[in-house]
Amino acid sequence: MSEGTALVTGASQGIGLAIARALLERGWKVGICARRADGVARAAAELGAAGPGASGRLYAAAADVSKESEAKQWIADAIDRLGPPDLLVNNAGIGVFGEIGKLTTESWERALSVNLKSAFLCTREVLPAMRARGRGYVINISSLAGKKGMSGTAAYSASKFGMIGLSQSLLEEAKADNIRVTAICPGYVATPLAEKATVPAAEMIQPEDIAATVLYLLDLGPKAVVREIVIERIGAV
Repeated sequence: MSEGTALVTGASQGIGLAIARALLERGWKVGICARRADGVARAAAELGAAGPGASGRLYAAAADVSKESEAKQWIADAIDRLGPPDLLVNNAGIGVFGEIGKLTTESWERALSVNLKSAFLCTREVLPAMRARGRGYVINISSLAGKKGMSGTAAYSASKFGMIGLSQSLLEEAKADNIRVTAICPGYVATPLAEKATVPAAEMIQPEDIAATVLYLLDLGPKAVVREIVIERIGAV
């Protein structure tokens, strides 16, 4: 796809912000959201300078897309402002870590809600418009933690494993309508989510690397689909 309309969740910083910027620089219309209004406002101000006319191609609003009513409202408003979506990037996420015996029920449910339920809600909302037009792309940002469980990552890994399962099922359900689905599974990315990691930020994958991966997927021909991309930092390979 050379350009179109994209919706990106969790786009006030990090991976989502980098993806939104890359799309705007390519001439796309982009709708973004995040839970905090101040973060969305900062991102919108930054993204407005992403290229000629970028501010006029951007819709930014605060929304907690783990809540059904807010996910529906944000997507409805974005479609009203920008038109039907060609691309949905489910990136909203939080880090919840701790051994299973010490995890609270609240933290477990929050991880599954923000990291996985939000992707389900947003995907369900955009599917009718994509099916009506006979095309679309859903890109889900999973993680290496969605490929391998590790000590202290039960809640986070469960949500990211779930994201891969969601992606695989969605592709089977939607491919007849020319809707493509890819799960991107990065290792440590230099974002606030990884700021407490033992790996120095300079040695991590950069948010721009994930944005470049999204652009690569969009540059593929309309009949090509990559089910899953695993991205590791060179020192970990």
